[in-house]
Amino acid sequence: MNSNKPYQTNLSREDIELYRSTTDEAVKHRIEKDSLENDFDADALEGWSMPSTAPLNLKRLDKKFKSTSKLYIWGTAILVVGIITSIVLFNNKKTVDNQKTILTAESSSIKVEQTDVVTPAKIEAMQELPKKQQITIQTIVKDFTIQKTEEKNTDKTEVIDNLPITKIEEAEKETALIKETTLGKEIYLYDMKLLDYRAYRSKPKITTKQMVLTGTPANVGETTELEEATEWKNVDIPYIEYVSKTMELFSKGQNKKALSRFQVILETYPDDVNANFYAGLCYYNLKEFTSAVSAFNQCIDSKYTNFNEEAEWYAAKSLLANGKKSEASTLFQKIITANGYYAAQAKKIVANL
Repeated sequence: MNSNKPYQTNLSREDIELYRSTTDEAVKHRIEKDSLENDFDADALEGWSMPSTAPLNLKRLDKKFKSTSKLYIWGTAILVVGIITSIVLFNNKKTVDNQKTILTAESSSIKVEQTDVVTPAKIEAMQELPKKQQITIQTIVKDFTIQKTEEKNTDKTEVIDNLPITKIEEAEKETALIKETTLGKEIYLYDMKLLDYRAYRSKPKITTKQMVLTGTPANVGETTELEEATEWKNVDIPYIEYVSKTMELFSKGQNKKALSRFQVILETYPDDVNANFYAGLCYYNLKEFTSAVSAFNQCIDSKYTNFNEEAEWYAAKSLLANGKKSEASTLFQKIITANGYYAAQAKKIVANL
């Protein structure tokens, strides 16, 4: 049978089974008539009418399709449940993260030293020397290292025995003031020598101002911003903690910030040898040679002699840089006579004056 009609079935599964089972010729005639409308239906009816086509085959097909359908349904259900679970977990995690952000933002505060953000106008106006002319941490550390090595290898007793004895006139005895001096306990921060004032001051501390940045979240979402508020207040900081941070700034060549902090130390302890000596170096690097000499002299006048040799050397260099050759030459001569660590360098400078 041939037909040019497009495929459009007129027979159902029930029609085919009824055709096989019924003995009513009228019913069979109706089904056959319906099958003639379509080549596929006609072929199907003919095929299923054959004795070899047992109803069992249909049952097997039914079972196969039902099994496949069940798998499909279960797979789809599992996929949907998985998607829903992922969405719920993601939203829960986002909620937890937002809660953590809120708690962190509410409890967070950033403490900043006033000298970290505000440099006194007088210091800010200072001009630095070219880097090649500055007294760098490398030079200082090298000098300290060599001096420590020399001290270990020197027999102090022999040096004292060979010192020339100078007769002191009676007039000098009456007018001379004997200065109490002490070689204090030392510590090293960033490889630089300091007097350890913890051994000589009762709970040394520095009073300074801090900027406390606090805030609460302005918007909780993918980006959380803090509306910051500032509050200035006086705070006492342990001396060793304050000076350690200051030495770190100095070691990085931040002369202005370091000088600001050394001045804060000197407001509490005017005779502090650490602050005076390293402030003097900052002044030198900032071309403030007069202030440098003053700071080095304060260091020398202290009862602690730990920095005397270095302070005299850099005071002489400051005088020379300031154009005061005569005063510089006198101090260089004193250094040469003392025959200390800087004696050889002083001789070279004096020879060229």
